[in-house]
Amino acid sequence: EKKTGKRVAVIGSGPAGMSAAQQLGRAGHDVHVYERESRPGGLMRYGIPDFKIEKHYIDRRIEQMQGEGVTFHCGVNVGVDKPVAELLAEHDAVLYCGGSETPRAAGIPGDDLGGVHDAMPYLVQQNRRVGAE
Repeated sequence: EKKTGKRVAVIGSGPAGMSAAQQLGRAGHDVHVYERESRPGGLMRYGIPDFKIEKHYIDRRIEQMQGEGVTFHCGVNVGVDKPVAELLAEHDAVLYCGGSETPRAAGIPGDDLGGVHDAMPYLVQQNRRVGAE
């Protein structure tokens, strides 16, 4: 109800970024979420298959947040497309909520054998196909 006049950048729109952005927006700040991918959602959208979480739930939350005043900037790779110094100059605070797409070693016998692959690259690729991206 009452705006603080503060402008906050949130880098990353995965679970942490979305939660932080919504809470900061509800606290009265002008929140801008910067996402490298073409659509917000991070791991929820690109790392989890549709049969585990249907993407319309993510889209519904994004619409709700936009209605509450949160602005999403997709296709912006902070540090590449938008310099960090520029982000710091434009905002009163910057919150980094970027995830990691680097898989961890399973640490089990045979994980180094041919034909054994990490799941994350496959999941991201498949979720892009299913989402028609």
